[in-house]
Amino acid sequence: MIKIRNLTPGILHIPAAKLRLQGNAVSEVAQVTPEIQKQIDAGRIAIVTDEEDAKTEAPAAKLPEPPADFDKLDEVDAIEYVEDETDPKVIQSILQTEQRGGVIDALKGRLKEIGDARK
Repeated sequence: MIKIRNLTPGILHIPAAKLRLQGNAVSEVAQVTPEIQKQIDAGRIAIVTDEEDAKTEAPAAKLPEPPADFDKLDEVDAIEYVEDETDPKVIQSILQTEQRGGVIDALKGRLKEIGDARK
């Protein structure tokens, strides 16, 4: 078995290889298929040796920066922005710095909606 690591912070899906890797996750595959090789050539996947795997742990995923000028939006516009957002990482990054109660409630509600939709 060959171990490969997703080098991207997001999910990497390779349907032809029946492979779905979470960000920075390590997985074992029987062989390097042409589709996996394309991802290796593109710098999205790396082959991991047992020695590397033992020494390094997947780094914690970093949240993206909150959208520029989000804190300058009034509460109604901020809530509308949150309701349209589909990336839970962006919502979590906003939630870390947000002070307005109504916007915080909207952020938490939107995270729950996205989580429920993915189940």
